[in-house]
Amino acid sequence: MFATPTKTDTKDTIGTSGTKKILEAISTTGKDVSTVCIGGINGSNIQRVLFQSSAESKSLDGVAVVSAIVAASDPEKAAKDLLELVKTPPPFAAAELANTNKLDVPALLIQRVATIIASIGEKAPLSHNMTNLVVQNFAANVALAVGGSPIMANYGEEAQDLSKLGGALVINMGTVTPDGLRNYGQALQAYNLVGGPVVFDPVGGGATSVRRSAIKTLLSKGYFDVIKGNEGEIKAVLGSLIQQKGVDSGPSTSSDAEKATLVRDLAKRERNVVVMTGVKDFISDGRRTFAIANGDELLGRITGSGCVLGTTISLMLTASREDKLIGAIAGILHYEIAAEIAAAREDVKGPGTFVPALIDELYNIQKATTAGSLGWLDEARIEVIDV
Repeated sequence: MFATPTKTDTKDTIGTSGTKKILEAISTTGKDVSTVCIGGINGSNIQRVLFQSSAESKSLDGVAVVSAIVAASDPEKAAKDLLELVKTPPPFAAAELANTNKLDVPALLIQRVATIIASIGEKAPLSHNMTNLVVQNFAANVALAVGGSPIMANYGEEAQDLSKLGGALVINMGTVTPDGLRNYGQALQAYNLVGGPVVFDPVGGGATSVRRSAIKTLLSKGYFDVIKGNEGEIKAVLGSLIQQKGVDSGPSTSSDAEKATLVRDLAKRERNVVVMTGVKDFISDGRRTFAIANGDELLGRITGSGCVLGTTISLMLTASREDKLIGAIAGILHYEIAAEIAAAREDVKGPGTFVPALIDELYNIQKATTAGSLGWLDEARIEVIDV
């Protein structure tokens, strides 16, 4: 499954997605065949392995472990601890697995959105951003405007403490370096351990081989509650052979049905929520898929507009752990309707005046929603997509 020092002759590793593909392939004819996986599995990833590898009608029956037991100072205790992890749901999925009443009607979703946004203003949760220098100030201001408490901290060692404060993590792959990847992986595992939501923004994921490799590395390090990107980036995460020009997605040749299928398939594979931004946004948790047609073209004229959407979504997830899809929808609607209101203001003459207006309107929506004024949600344009 993963790289391991006990097996050095492997040609490749298949990860959770490869294991899931095998389970899906044998789910009918091999439904009674017991299955285990092996390779690089230990206490830090065993729950995620079982959770993400699970197909709809067939799951792993267990795992085969070598180093995590035989190299432990107390092998008996190590084995018992691993077994306990196998028997319990991972912290990042426990609340959602317990929720059997997930909403799929747009009108009901929008009602829940208002509750989530109001909760952010009341609790001011932490949004821990590991992001590029270009957007750090913008992201911090957006987090404050929507009611959160931001920290821009790219050093992985800090995540062990920050992850315990009840907030969320954003990993923005805008600047890719070996040190950065190590820090991202360390922070990701810290948040996974306590069940803190994590948003992954694979910026420019299809631009270079280095970035494509970085995506694979990060997916092997831990679980992302939400993966957010433009069409080119989402295709890169899925493994499609595409070539991006910089961080821009470029003109799309895909139909709405194809885009909806793309986000659904990736969400099913990773067992999480996928957001694909564009003129129309598509969002799915693998079972429910929606399209959102809010926003303004000025968002594409400023640096970091997608990055700070990730910040906004991260905050909403802290108030919607039982249904992360609704949390992501809340973040999109708050951000994109604020953009529409800002763009229509008389004092906005272009991208330069749009940014401060956007921050103002994010703040105004937050305050209005907390006070019970929900008229802005009348502008929500969300539809169910059957794929």
